[in-house]
Amino acid sequence: MKTAISIYSDVVCPWCYIGKRRLESAIEKWKESHPADEIQVEWKPFQLNPDLPPEGTDRDAHMVSKFGSLERVKSMTERVAEIAKQDGLEFHNLEKGHQPNTFLLHALIRKAKKYGKESELAEVFFRNFFSEGKNLSEDSAILASLKEAGVPESELVAVKSDDALLAEIESEETEGKQMGVTGVPFYIFNEKYAVSGAQPVDLFLQVFDRLKTESN
Repeated sequence: MKTAISIYSDVVCPWCYIGKRRLESAIEKWKESHPADEIQVEWKPFQLNPDLPPEGTDRDAHMVSKFGSLERVKSMTERVAEIAKQDGLEFHNLEKGHQPNTFLLHALIRKAKKYGKESELAEVFFRNFFSEGKNLSEDSAILASLKEAGVPESELVAVKSDDALLAEIESEETEGKQMGVTGVPFYIFNEKYAVSGAQPVDLFLQVFDRLKTESN
């Protein structure tokens, strides 16, 4: 069985990070009993905050503006951090720090595909944002992320001036919204089945099982 999974996601979305971990767990579990099956993952762009300036903004002011009050923000972030912990993820100070504009990060994840490092770079961006509190608007943090993921650091400058790639990212995000992607994470399996949200591992396994049955 060959399965292609398109993931609409944003690296500042906590549920996208949790969903990534759960999908990976499902793939690992599935491959234990179906080692010959091919499962390919492609990352698609979706910006939770497309109107942020290119340099980003103060996170706690952004969160209060978006969700109403610091008390509500703290309650929400504490809850999601507890859920993340159950999936082996450590989230820290989610209401503090810097909120980046993620458009460039999406373009870099796409460029990382050239090196077979798409998921690796997404993982590094997620971890640096949620666990390490890095400012992903700063070139130094982005360069360190590229290096850690195994993507040449020179790609940062190259991607910034790659008008065709930037237009492709913008176009794909628009296409996703036209298809009905209004929130993330959002998964499309073989352009046939859609799953919305950070679903449990078992649900992903059910999708694989259905695709397997249909392929026989």
